[in-house]
Amino acid sequence: MALDLTLLTTKAECDEALADLGTELEAYQHRTDNLDYAGRQADRTQGDATARLAGVQAEIDSYAAMLRVPGLSAALKKQTESKLRRATDRKDNLSERGGTRTGGAAFLAHVDGAQLDAQVAVLSDAVTQVTARKGQLPA
Repeated sequence: MALDLTLLTTKAECDEALADLGTELEAYQHRTDNLDYAGRQADRTQGDATARLAGVQAEIDSYAAMLRVPGLSAALKKQTESKLRRATDRKDNLSERGGTRTGGAAFLAHVDGAQLDAQVAVLSDAVTQVTARKGQLPA
């Protein structure tokens, strides 16, 4: 869509338009920064969840190995089975938390980023055109 620069008839109107465009660009830059921050946080959370999952899996493996030991007392067997259930629950919870930025959520985050990029490009082009228009107007 071509911008109708003929609407700007004075340098003062151009200055006003440039100030407003600058404000718009600043708002989009803040949104971009926030998306970048959210992405970094999600990556850190994913990394933390992955490390914790590995630890819980090691715990589960050790409890499973202990339950295979012949001659295990009934009390120790019951205690180990309980620990195994709790560790398995922790693993399930971590798995759910670690997958929050996949599928649809991750796709929508990419769409939002593309929208921001497009809007910044439109605003930047408008700044260039208004600046050129201002230069063409009489003092």
